[in-house]
Amino acid sequence: MFEIERQKAPGGIIKTITKEVLSDFTIRLPCVEEQQEIADCLTSLDELITLQSQKIKALKQHKKGLMQQLFPSLDEVSK
Repeated sequence: MFEIERQKAPGGIIKTITKEVLSDFTIRLPCVEEQQEIADCLTSLDELITLQSQKIKALKQHKKGLMQQLFPSLDEVSK
């Protein structure tokens, strides 16, 4: 929408969009129900990302433990 208005704006090389033109812009917003669906979807994605991050953290801890078992310390080797 902005690009269309910019092309119609007066001026040669430097286009000028006045306050009056900007105040006449119409911005389309989804209805409240659709906004709520979008918000619910984004919240669900946030929760999924949090869960996946926690899983990754747990797997990294598990890997660290396995690596420590793979390479025993010198004290364990000398026993």
